[in-house]
Amino acid sequence: MYLSLPLPSTTMRTMTITVFSTDGTSGPSPYTISVPKSGDTRTLINALSSACSLRDDERLLVAEVYNNSLIRYLDEPSEVISLIRDGDRLVAYRLPKDNEDAPIVVFRNQRMESSLSSFGRKSWKTFGTPLVSSLPDTVTGSNIYNLFLKVMTPFRVSRGDAAVADQTLGESSLVDETEDINMSSDASEHTSINNNSVEDETGTEDVMQFFLTNERIPDQRMKIEMDLSITVNDPHKRLHVAVCWEDSGLDQYNFSSLNSLPEVYKAVLFSRRPQDTCSLYACLEAFIKEEPLGPEDMWYCPGCKEHRQASKKLDLWRLPEILIIHLKRFSYSRYTKNKLETFVDFPIHDLDLSKYIGHRCQDVPHNYRLYATSNHYGSLGGGHYTAYVYHEGKKGWYDFDDRHVGPITEDSIKTSAAYVLFYRRIQEDSLDTVTDIDSDIPT
Repeated sequence: MYLSLPLPSTTMRTMTITVFSTDGTSGPSPYTISVPKSGDTRTLINALSSACSLRDDERLLVAEVYNNSLIRYLDEPSEVISLIRDGDRLVAYRLPKDNEDAPIVVFRNQRMESSLSSFGRKSWKTFGTPLVSSLPDTVTGSNIYNLFLKVMTPFRVSRGDAAVADQTLGESSLVDETEDINMSSDASEHTSINNNSVEDETGTEDVMQFFLTNERIPDQRMKIEMDLSITVNDPHKRLHVAVCWEDSGLDQYNFSSLNSLPEVYKAVLFSRRPQDTCSLYACLEAFIKEEPLGPEDMWYCPGCKEHRQASKKLDLWRLPEILIIHLKRFSYSRYTKNKLETFVDFPIHDLDLSKYIGHRCQDVPHNYRLYATSNHYGSLGGGHYTAYVYHEGKKGWYDFDDRHVGPITEDSIKTSAAYVLFYRRIQEDSLDTVTDIDSDIPT
């Protein structure tokens, strides 16, 4: 029997996601998790929930950020995470769990350009990561205003830090998107928000205006009055609000953590250890683990006559006398291909496969002893093969390297170059012997 086993490092994926509170209790925190490459959104959220110590009364809303906007929500539990690219930026918002159907508000911060564009239109720029909060049953302009001040609490700065915060916000690299709003023509058609101010040490100062916006048509907006009753008509129950800042209010908050999100995976941040290690049993676990199939691999159900998303699982049913195990060291993806130098710790005298057999036969032993290995040195494009073979007559291991053949210690046969492993079943009546291998090995 011939088994091709994946290395665990090829089945797992490291991802970094920034978690935001929605009640103003804490600022954003990035968390790095490890999830199966074949996993789905449910797997990702479970791992992230554990990493950020999510409370029982909380849930996570995961989304992708691009150009300072939430462009995609990962709210389908069965969606495969292979669609998430390493260069994407993901955020997760901690929301109350008691009412998962409750609407939410998505705040996008905007600031006015210092210069006026043509035709009397003021140019606004969106900056920072959107902030999210859950909405009460009855929504008014006053609710919107108070919720925004609440979620902005972690970013409030003292006057001593104001200059630093303003300098951070002013960096052009942090501003990605521009929206043009005709303020001169639209201002007379909308009632401005009342008392939209922030209390500071010098008193009350108007610093921001709130607008209801359309997610698909950013230029379509309406100013919010404090006593305005708001109905959430969005089918996804998301209310989109643009917060337009006056320059006088920007120095009251530090936006640096909102303007800089880590990518899902940055190779330079996760340099590989000098020697990745795993056990042969871990490779077997990865081989028999249930794997969800993606939307592109739908299974046709003969019962309902439809294609459905399913999962697949492999099991070992019977074991042979000679077992050959191939370690899948060559990794291929859409963009890269490389050889994995992972050190696999494999048993030499007693490989026990009893727990991996689907059909248990009491009369057949499940233990194996190693008698040879094939090793590969080099890269994907080329390399050199050697072999280690156990000589039963001489009771020792030998190294076959082209024309050179010589003895080698048992401790030396385990290397990161091991590519193919050859095992022979250990018979019940002779657990301490291995059937002789007829090899004419010179001394």
